[in-house]
Amino acid sequence: SLVALALLLVLALLAARLQARRRGQSIIAGLGESVRGRVTLLRGPDAGGFVASVQPPPEPFLHFVVDFRAAEAYNLPGQLLNPFTHGAERLIFVAKLPTRPAAEIIWQEGQIPARALGQRERSLLWVQRRLDFINAEYAVRGTNTGAIEHVFLDLQTRFRPALFKISVQSDADPECTVVLRLAHFNLKELPALVTSLRGLGRAALRN
Repeated sequence: SLVALALLLVLALLAARLQARRRGQSIIAGLGESVRGRVTLLRGPDAGGFVASVQPPPEPFLHFVVDFRAAEAYNLPGQLLNPFTHGAERLIFVAKLPTRPAAEIIWQEGQIPARALGQRERSLLWVQRRLDFINAEYAVRGTNTGAIEHVFLDLQTRFRPALFKISVQSDADPECTVVLRLAHFNLKELPALVTSLRGLGRAALRN
């Protein structure tokens, strides 16, 4: 009957939300093993995910925030399928540098840099590059971008196809953002990822 189907749907949603909460807890545990600082929850964990900061932040950052996003509350199909596919999940790292970055980079899956940068101030100073093995373009800015491009290549080599966005921009606050799709990411790689993010921050500061 319709009542029975509705009840089954409600139970399935509750189970999916509980699974999302447990998923968040496992990610928090993984973060705790990946950083030397203490993971402090700012929100959650709940069915929507969590937001946490690391204190002290990994060097060289002043602030380091991790945002885990599960399926949105209005996305019922996404909530139901997420425990099996993790397709809706995103893990977002946002970090602030101690000084203005000397080298900047921007890349996003399926988006050319010119479109991503739009008409921002000093946009003409960005140089567009291409990375053939991922068949994608990215943009850099700065007098010496060799180090940050090397870290970018390392990130793509080690964590693709989980990577969705890598951005270090002086006009953003905080300056560093890295977004992953967890459907393609092994949580056991969190320590290596945090190490690479530290390298990204150090490369951004290198003159």
